[in-house]
Amino acid sequence: MMARHLLTYMVPNLAQAVASFGTVAILTRFLSDADYGRYALVYTAMTLAQYVTVTWIEASAARFYGQAAERGEKPAHFATMLHVLLWSSLGFGLLSVAIIAIWPGDMGLKIVVAAAFSSVLMRSFIKIALESRRMAQEANRFAVVDTLHTLLAFGLSAILVAYFSSGPAGAFLGMTIAAVLVAVIEGPALFFAAKNGPVESERAREYFAYGAPLAGGLVLSLILTSGDRFVINAYLGEAQVGAYSAGYQVAARVLDIIFAWGAAAVTPLLIAAYERGGPDEAARVAHDGYAFRLGIGAPAAVGLALLATPICDFLIGPSLRDQAAVIVPWIALAALMAGMCDYFSEAFMLAKKAFLRALLLLVPAVLNIVVNMLLLPRIQLMGAVVATLMAYGVGMVLLAVIGRRYVKLPIPILETAKIGFACGCMAIIVVFLPDYGGIVEVLVKATLGGLTYGCVALALNLADARSRLNRLLTRISKSGAVS
Repeated sequence: MMARHLLTYMVPNLAQAVASFGTVAILTRFLSDADYGRYALVYTAMTLAQYVTVTWIEASAARFYGQAAERGEKPAHFATMLHVLLWSSLGFGLLSVAIIAIWPGDMGLKIVVAAAFSSVLMRSFIKIALESRRMAQEANRFAVVDTLHTLLAFGLSAILVAYFSSGPAGAFLGMTIAAVLVAVIEGPALFFAAKNGPVESERAREYFAYGAPLAGGLVLSLILTSGDRFVINAYLGEAQVGAYSAGYQVAARVLDIIFAWGAAAVTPLLIAAYERGGPDEAARVAHDGYAFRLGIGAPAAVGLALLATPICDFLIGPSLRDQAAVIVPWIALAALMAGMCDYFSEAFMLAKKAFLRALLLLVPAVLNIVVNMLLLPRIQLMGAVVATLMAYGVGMVLLAVIGRRYVKLPIPILETAKIGFACGCMAIIVVFLPDYGGIVEVLVKATLGGLTYGCVALALNLADARSRLNRLLTRISKSGAVS
């Protein structure tokens, strides 16, 4: 089941990779350094607005779908969600208009903010629909619609920025148009699911009690991942925000996509196992999830660190690439720790301890901001890098230690050692290959390094790789025989 889900969810995550890196490549070439920095700041503000206002509804759509389906209460579940989404949307819209009207910023920045905020509500509507599909284990439908949304948003944004010179506002306007088009596709099914369902205030309170602390935790996570942009802007200016954001996006986004891929496939199975058999059953499912996350995330982080210069030469505009290349290796390590933070966070999600998780994340979030303020004046952008590494290290330890009180998610020592050894073998091969430069170097070294890692992992039977490969080959051979 997990292997099939991983294969299905690979498609939307590949689309995310294309869109993320394509966005960096286009925006860093068609926007000035300061405009790209402005885009990064507004994107963070947009994400913060979504977390504060509607993410608790999205989280409830995922967590309570299984419970509603089990009890035959899906109409009430969807009707209640759409009702609270409507009221949250009205409040968000009025507040956004008021803020933009009275905010003393220049008109250009107000236009960018307005374009960004306009996409929040439609994106949330789509998120609720897709999370419901995912928790219903409708993996194929999820993959198709999510891929369409991602590529449509990227394509429209790229056209508006590159061909219509619309600046940062064009990127957000493209997201909005794409969200509206996809909402037309998914909306009818969502409204049909809510048909004749009662709006239950008690259910809404239960959802809010679960989702609000989780949203608070996401706000703190955002501060941890992106709050330093505002501190950098205050100390070093928008152009330096652009350089840091470009390097951060290249390094962190690869790992984000990998861990999101794993979570999309594993989390529904993990929740089902927990509801069926409690913490012990969930821990057994989590074992494979750990091996997948670290087994794919660790070599990706090592590869990014070793290939930072040619990757940045290919993806990032010339004015930002040198500074970004220095940042990438360290952010890759931080992103790996962030992915493992997400793994350990699943204990709090399963036990419905989102508020405690939010309190724990407050520690690294505050640490990140404080260390940035101390180090940015002294060592410039590397101060932000040091702060990020320290914060994620502290956060990972806190979540791992405290989370075991509720669900003892496994940390397989033998599998971890195998992954480390395979990464070491891969690194040796990559280091000793000649430097070709640009995309050629990336392709050659990534291919040979990946093959080396795969062969070593297979030889060590990492995560029962040999048995899984044999089963896959058997299915392929049977399919060929039938045809």
